[in-house]
Parts: sequence; C-alpha cells; structure tokens
Amino acid sequence: MKNMKKILCVILSLAMLAGTLSACVSQYVSKETTPAPTQAPPATQPPATGGDATQGETPAPTEEVSIAGTTLDVWYAVSGTSGELFTAQSEKFAKEFDVKLNLSYTGGSGDTATKVAAAQLNDTAPDVALMYAGPLYTGGKDNYDIDALIKTGSGFDINDVFEGMMDYCVYMGQGYCAVPYGISTQVLYYNKDLLKNAGVDMTNPPKTWDEFKTLLKDLKGKVGGNMVFDTSDQAWLFKSMLMQNGCEIIDNKDGEITPIFNNAQAVAVADFWHSLVTDGLMAAGEHGNAESTFLSGNLAFIAASSNRISRWNGTTTFELGAIEMPYFTQPSLALGGNVLVILTRDEAKVRAAWKYLCYLTNVENNTAFALGTGYLPIHKSALEMDSVKKAIEENEMYGVAFKQLDYTWAYTHFEQMGTMDTEIRSMLNKLEKNRGTSEELLTSAVNALQKEIDADK
Repeated sequence: MKNMKKILCVILSLAMLAGTLSACVSQYVSKETTPAPTQAPPATQPPATGGDATQGETPAPTEEVSIAGTTLDVWYAVSGTSGELFTAQSEKFAKEFDVKLNLSYTGGSGDTATKVAAAQLNDTAPDVALMYAGPLYTGGKDNYDIDALIKTGSGFDINDVFEGMMDYCVYMGQGYCAVPYGISTQVLYYNKDLLKNAGVDMTNPPKTWDEFKTLLKDLKGKVGGNMVFDTSDQAWLFKSMLMQNGCEIIDNKDGEITPIFNNAQAVAVADFWHSLVTDGLMAAGEHGNAESTFLSGNLAFIAASSNRISRWNGTTTFELGAIEMPYFTQPSLALGGNVLVILTRDEAKVRAAWKYLCYLTNVENNTAFALGTGYLPIHKSALEMDSVKKAIEENEMYGVAFKQLDYTWAYTHFEQMGTMDTEIRSMLNKLEKNRGTSEELLTSAVNALQKEIDADK
C-alpha cells in the first residue's frame, strides 16, 4: 500500500503538469558566461554509479553484437508533431537494423506514468519508454544499465551532451538511468501586436523581475482591465525563481532528502509572486486557462515551455515574440521534458534497446526532432549545425531558448517528488487567494512534504 501511495503521488503530479515535469532541484549547471551568483552553486560532479547494471559486469559495446531479429516493446508519451517525428525515426531505425518495434502511444505524462507503474508491479513493463520522470522507473528500481552502457563509450558521446540535461537523467544523485531526448525550458512569450499598440518598446527587454514588473504596471495602464502576465505551469516557474534568488529547494545528503524552500529567500520570492496578483498583473488561480487566454490575444506575456515555439509559430492571429526569463539575483532555469529509459533487464534486449536509444539521440536525429518540435537539441555541437543556425536566423525565439541553455539545471528525481509539486501548486493557489502569508504557506508545504518523506523511510 505504501508503494502504491508513492506511485499515485507521482502520477498525480505528472498528470497536472501535462507536458513537462519539473520537480525538485539540487544543483544547476553554471557556465562561464553566467554572471556570478550571490550564492555559489555546488560544483557539478559526475554522479556515482548506481546499482549493478548486469550483476556487476559492464555490458560490452553493442556494435560488436548483431541485434537483427530482436523485438522491442516501446511505449511513448508524446503526440502531435512530436509523436509523428518520434515514430518516423523509430520506424527508420527498425528498417535499418532489422528490428521489430511494437510502438504504443500510451497517452500523456500522467497516463503513461500510470501504465508504466502498473506494468512494473506485474512484470509486464515495456522494454523501452519515452516518458517524463523516467529515472523514477529505472533508478528508483535500482536499474542503472544505462550508466554502465554509457561507460562503454559505445554510441553515446556524453561529453557532447549539455551537463544539465545529463543531470536530468539521474536518480537521487546516483548513476545515469535515462538519456535525454525532448528537453525544454520555460520561455517568456509575448504578444508583439498588443505591446506595439500600447506603445511599449521591447528593444531592450527587462532583465530582472523588478524591471519586468515595472513594465507590466506600465502596460496595465494602457490595456485596461485585462491581466498582463500568467504562466501555464506555476510550479515549474516558481522553482526556477527560487533558485534565481539563491534558494535551494531540497537538500540531498547521502540519500536523505530534506525540503528547505521556506527560508528568507523563498519567502521573498513568494511575496513577489503574491504582489503580481495584488497589483492586478496576474489572475489568481487561473493558470490552467493561461494558454488559451494568451492565444486568444487577451494576455500580453506568458511563461510557457519552449516546445511551444514550433507549436505556436505561424498559428496565432498576432505576431509572437519571446525573451529570456527574468531573474532575481542570477539567471537560472529548471529543465523539463521527456527522457528515454530501458526497462527490460533481458541482456539481449538491453543491447538492442541501447542501440535504439543511441540512434534516436545521435546529433543528426535528435537535432531534427528538436527543430521539428520546439524541444532543445541535447548536443552542444548541434549549435554549430547549419540547420540550427538557420532556425535561429529565421526565428528569433529559437535563439532565446538556446541562449538560456547557459544557465539551466536539472532537478533531483526522488520518490516524493509528486508530493513536492502538488504541495507547491497548492501553496501558490492559497497564496494567490490570500489564505495565508508566504511564510506560513511555505512552511506548511515543507512540513507536509517532510512528513511523507519520513513516513516512507
């Protein structure tokens, strides 16, 4: 019953996120181009290897073993253009390597989490899955086959993948148990026509949240009673804002998770969030309607996933623009998106699955998937490709999303992360509706999460 409770908490969080999971954080990757933070982040270290991948032996490189004739069951949680591109690349792989892939769309993030969790309970899980929060279903089950396979140096150049994206594939600070595929950050989109008609100049966009709030107040007076800012995923944005203000969300010491997002820095962020509502700049508890409101032309700014770049570009009745996300004391953004995991423990299928994952995530295929969907390329070298340079030249929003990669980080996957997002979302809803002070509500959320962590020990 206790395990089922954990699973249901994760599923609830995933279902509410609807497109990108963004749970708790422990570190972020700091680049040389990033301004020096007020509180220096902990140095990024390679994760320790998790449980034995194959009874203590590292799998041999897959290039030396034929995988022809292998059958793999594959579940995936992306639809629309993303699903079409994923299945097209998968079918090409199957033909090229004489492998049979049983591809099954298993619904959105919540549906797929439900099905994978249930399948693992009765040993009917697929061999491979493209899903959100994938490390919960591999590292959480002491499955670190991918960590061992990466170390063979076969087919996956970890040195060419953005560090934060690899951190996104780690469970509890242990070994790699997934590989990144469809990764995104939040971007601050805006309605160019609305701002132009209001006489707001975006030539030099705001850098900090205080500057952004000043702009919103000016805009508010020119567009009447309409709200001028919102976000389609409040928990994702709030956690980025916490790190921007020097506030770690959890402390992970040797596998002991302690929530710490109720300190002075966190209270300051929550107070700022509340002021957006009290100043009439953001509607209270209406984040579920934010996208439709923005696309209807009735909202000036929205913080939403970068995968909306391709989804929205050319489909709106107004000209669409985007700028980098504002910050408090330092630029900082949490990564979100989906990863590829190997769930089978059958040696022959693991080898075939690894070849499949390496194929999907090579520079050419992953970059093509990214440019076709609005997700971000996982490879550093992709930014030097002509196709990426052309995309940035033709669509300034891609340039914004790619630039933000300089200060992105990955959250820590841990068992109670579903409760984490649920509590943060609930806290913000209460805060926006004046049901407590920032300090009271943050402390209540931290205590609720800590209670579950303690109960699950």
